[in-house]
Amino acid sequence: MNTLNVSQLVSISELQRDYASLVKKIKKMAKPLFLLRRNEPQAVLISVPIYEELLEKKRLYEERLAMEAVVDFEKDKKAGKLLIAKKPEDLFKKI
Repeated sequence: MNTLNVSQLVSISELQRDYASLVKKIKKMAKPLFLLRRNEPQAVLISVPIYEELLEKKRLYEERLAMEAVVDFEKDKKAGKLLIAKKPEDLFKKI
């Protein structure tokens, strides 16, 4: 389980003062840094590999949802549950 620790909390003013070492810290920890302003989270800073991993997970999730939608469509088609609209207003008729 991922847990947040104090080493991942950084003030925005610290980021402004010591950007280079914080970037090194992100790469070394392989965890995000949470940027705080007045002790309130404002943003999250992550390394490029973590960002790319998140994008890939998002793509795979969307692909899975699309495949599930195709399977559902095929089931509904086979069961004769699909409605055919001949005019745009047919799309808004109650089922």
